[in-house]
Amino acid sequence: MSGPRAWLGSLYWRIALACLGLLAAGLVIQMGVVVATLSRPTGLRARVTAQQLARTVARDLAETLEFDPAVDVREVLALHQGMTLPVFFVTIEGTVTGPEDEPVPPPMARRIAGVAREYAEGLERDAVPVGVAAVEVLGQTEGHIVVLPRRPGWAVLRELGPLTLGSAALMAIGIAALLAWLAFAPAHRRLQALEAAATRLGRGDLTARAPEDGADEISRVSRAFNQTADALATQIRRAASEQHVRRQLLADVSHELHTPLTTIRGYVETLRMTDLPIGDADRARYLGVVDDEAVRLEHLIGDLLDLAKMEAGGQGLRKETQPILTAWSRLRDRFGPAAHHAGVTLTLVESSLAVHADPGRLEQALSNLVGNALRFTPAGGEVRVSAHPLPTGGVRIDVTDTGVGLSVDDQARVFDRFYKQDASRSRSGTGLGLSIVRAIAEAHGGTATVVSTPGRGSTFSVALPP
Repeated sequence: MSGPRAWLGSLYWRIALACLGLLAAGLVIQMGVVVATLSRPTGLRARVTAQQLARTVARDLAETLEFDPAVDVREVLALHQGMTLPVFFVTIEGTVTGPEDEPVPPPMARRIAGVAREYAEGLERDAVPVGVAAVEVLGQTEGHIVVLPRRPGWAVLRELGPLTLGSAALMAIGIAALLAWLAFAPAHRRLQALEAAATRLGRGDLTARAPEDGADEISRVSRAFNQTADALATQIRRAASEQHVRRQLLADVSHELHTPLTTIRGYVETLRMTDLPIGDADRARYLGVVDDEAVRLEHLIGDLLDLAKMEAGGQGLRKETQPILTAWSRLRDRFGPAAHHAGVTLTLVESSLAVHADPGRLEQALSNLVGNALRFTPAGGEVRVSAHPLPTGGVRIDVTDTGVGLSVDDQARVFDRFYKQDASRSRSGTGLGLSIVRAIAEAHGGTATVVSTPGRGSTFSVALPP
C-alpha cells in the first residue's frame, strides 16, 4: 500500500490528525464561549453604553417622525443596525418593531414590551444593562426605544477582527502541531524501527532486534518481540545443530558399522574359497577375528540402544537409594583383576554417603569411566574412585587417573559420540562410552564433566542430585 492510502493508514498520522481535530473542536467551543460572553456585557459601563445608544436612536426617531409622521420606523432603526446592540421600538400600546422586516418573535416581544412598561412606570433595572429612552414627538410620548444587552455574534466577531481570530487560531494549531510532533515523533521512529526489525527477521536475519528504550507500550511490545526473536533464533540454531548432529551421527554410525562388517565379510569370503588351501591354525585365527568383530558389532549396537534410551529422557529408570559402597564393591569385583594384570592400582575411597539413582545405570556409567581410565593409565599408575557431598545435597563421584591426560580441545569434545583421542584409535572401544556416561547423568538430572592436564591425568566427575 502506497500513496494517500498508506498515509491515511498510518497510525502516527491518524493520531496526529485526531489531536488536531480535537484542538479545532476545542477552539470552536472556546470561541463560542467568548462570543457568548462578550455578546452579553454586564456592569455599569455596559449599562451606560446601552442607555446612550437608546437616547441617540430615540432622538433620531423623534426628529424623523416630526418631519414625516408616516415614516416606517424600521427604516430609522435600520440606520442603527450596525451598532453593537440590538435596537427595538415599543409603541404605547405595546407593539414591538425591530430593524428587520420579519416580526419579532412573541417571547422576545413580550420581554421587550415588559422592559418598556417598567421604564414608563419608573422601575429601575440595575442588574441588567438595558437602555430605554422615550420617543417624544411635539411633547407627546409615542413609544420607547429599548436596547437589549445581548449583541449579535457577528458584531462581536467583527469587533475582534478576522485577522486577530485567524492569527490566534493558527498560532494555537501551530503550537499543538509542534507539541504533537515532539510527543509522537519518537514513538513513530520506534514503531518504524520495530517494523524494520520484524521485516528483517521475516527475511531470515536472526540478529534483527527492535530498540527497547523507554517504558511505554511500544517498549513493552519491542521487548516481547525481542524475546520472541531470541527464542526463535535459539530454536532455529538448535534445529540446525541437531540436524548437523544427526547427519554426523548417521555418518559415524555408518562408518562404525561398516568397519566390522567389512572385516567379517572379507574373512568369510576367504574361508569360502575352496581352491585356497587353509590350515587349521589359519582357519581358527580367521574365525577368531570374525568372532571378535561380531562381538564388537554387538557392543556397538548395544551402546547405541543404551544411548538412545538415555537421551530419550531416561525412560525406564528405577531409582533407589543405596550406599555408595555397594557400587564400590561391584567395581572392585569387575575391574580388580584387570587392574592388577595391567599393573595399575585401583583405589576405591571409603565413604558413608548414599546415592539416589538407578543401580544398573549408575554401575554402567562408573564402569565406562573406570574402564576408560584403566585403558589410558600406564603400568605403575593409579585409578582412584571417590565420592563427595554436594552443597545441594547430592553426590559427586570422581574417577581420577594418572594417565596421558587430555588437551583443551579433547576436553571440549570427549563426551561427543564416536569421538576418540588420536592416541586411542588403535585401541578397543566404540567411542560411545563417555557419551553414555553423560546421557545417564543428564537422565538422572545431573551432569558429567572432566578436568584434565596433558601428561598428568584426568578427573571425570558425575554429579547426581539428591
